[in-house]
Amino acid sequence: MLESLDARISSLAKSKSQANGHKQSETTPKAERKNISEAPCSTCSAHAQAICADLKDQEMDEIARNIRTRLVQTGQSVYREYEEAKYLYTVVTGEIRLANLLDDGRRQVTSFKTAGEVLGEQKNGYYQSDAEAVCDTVVCQIPIKILEKYLQEMPAMQTALTAKVLSEIHELRHHAILLGRKTPIEKIATFLVDRAEKLGGKDSVEVEVMLTMGRNDIADFLGLTIETVSRTITKMKNLGLLEVPSNHSIIIKDMAELENLAEGEK
Repeated sequence: MLESLDARISSLAKSKSQANGHKQSETTPKAERKNISEAPCSTCSAHAQAICADLKDQEMDEIARNIRTRLVQTGQSVYREYEEAKYLYTVVTGEIRLANLLDDGRRQVTSFKTAGEVLGEQKNGYYQSDAEAVCDTVVCQIPIKILEKYLQEMPAMQTALTAKVLSEIHELRHHAILLGRKTPIEKIATFLVDRAEKLGGKDSVEVEVMLTMGRNDIADFLGLTIETVSRTITKMKNLGLLEVPSNHSIIIKDMAELENLAEGEK
């Protein structure tokens, strides 16, 4: 269950995370230890969305003895591609970017993980992507060896993790269609609709979408250049579909119209 999904691996190039142009600031082991603390499960803001949500009180007490929370500052890594996989992580607050680098330094961002979502995809004991914070982020980490024991003893956790894996497979298929078949304006529209849904605002006519990531991250996620992203957002703004109060905020003026555009309906 914790092994890498073949669909993702076959579509991404294996490379070292130190390629020029995309190297992020690193946490030293000493600094990383200072950012790790015991997990206050009873006050966790992501508990209702996490894989431990349906556990009984005694099961939660058992898990709390073996998990820790960790602060990951903006630009720092949770783990690197090909690093030994020791933990499975859940985002508590903030947002994590998953990405892979090609040998020539080009980058493909594959996912943005928010509160309650799981990360730590591994194959043969090694992580398969870089995981970096796009803003100050808190993650909850559980050792994989201990997690495997809990999955056998706690069916509710196994069911929840299976649901997370199936959801990720759906997202990967969705992203593959976006990358392979959609035009730039359809890609931007799809990204904003998905973002609004993820943040719980899709049902409103007018929705403000907060962007913790920069335009460069969006470009690498959608397979576009940063210039194309900026030009397309400006075009959509001129069409009256969006307002752009700042680089980290976009207001969708008509969600239904944007959904139609995302699906290729003019």
